[in-house]
Amino acid sequence: MSNIPKVLVTRRQFKDQVNRLAEVSEVIHLERPSPPSRTELKRYVEDCAGIFAHITDSIDGEIMDAAGKNLKVIAEFGVGYDNINVIDASNRNIAVANTPGILTETAADFAFTVIQSAARRIAESDRYVRKGNWKWFDPLDLLGLDINGSILGIVGFGRIGGALAKKAIASGMKVVYFSRSKPKEDYGCKRLDSLDELLQTSDFVSLHCPLNDSTKGLIGEKELLTMQPHSVLVNTARGPIVDTEALTKALLDKQISYCALDVTDPEPIPINHKLLSLDNVTILPHIASATVGTRRKMSEMTVDNIISGITNKVPPHCVNVDDITWG
Repeated sequence: MSNIPKVLVTRRQFKDQVNRLAEVSEVIHLERPSPPSRTELKRYVEDCAGIFAHITDSIDGEIMDAAGKNLKVIAEFGVGYDNINVIDASNRNIAVANTPGILTETAADFAFTVIQSAARRIAESDRYVRKGNWKWFDPLDLLGLDINGSILGIVGFGRIGGALAKKAIASGMKVVYFSRSKPKEDYGCKRLDSLDELLQTSDFVSLHCPLNDSTKGLIGEKELLTMQPHSVLVNTARGPIVDTEALTKALLDKQISYCALDVTDPEPIPINHKLLSLDNVTILPHIASATVGTRRKMSEMTVDNIISGITNKVPPHCVNVDDITWG
């Protein structure tokens, strides 16, 4: 058996970054846009010391055991790592790492763009024209909402939530937020005591909390009924934070006016899903970090994490550093 560590890259990636890995390891690179099946993942991961993982790769103890005793690090291409069972990894002395900070401004830019587009019904108006419905100027058609002077409620006030707040304030919005932890900086925004209070008072609600047991289904039937009828819900965080069926009903019943999603549950959303038939919905294919510069930096950081892990060093952005024995 070769002493050169093996690394699995589960999706197509920047070639120069794969080449960096190839300088210190034997790389198994799945050069395709689609994710491996669970059966494929178990096969490809065998004897690997590192895994370059992506959001649709569900990596739990079974996958880790399929890799075997050589597995040292699982590096996520992204900030969120809810697809990796960190407890299972820690129990096996496997480091888990992510790419924090690098996509903050890009993701916040995107979230604010989506808020603006939803407010002015941009995607809906584009479809309106393409369907041949633009016959004349109608002063009461396709009316949207003003950004300036409206209230933006941010759920989850970490790096991205805070960056979004600054952009919204610069555009004349009043920003309130609900967060279980106190942020280092709130930029003069008002922290509300409850999620219900935020939902009741906000014209726009933007979700920026991580997905975990306490946030799964955070926005359900009760919460959607709490929102104002003219309000807009934006989710660029994780799909399961919102109850999809409750959201569909709320949009059909006009309990809220509009919804814009960059993430869905399930993801990808089936082409025949009821949400896709509604005019008051915009759905995008998980592209909040999708700029050349940001995705390249994410790839670089993921490779840095893997190289450290497979050479018995602490990955720069290890999320379970206190639960691992090093050396």
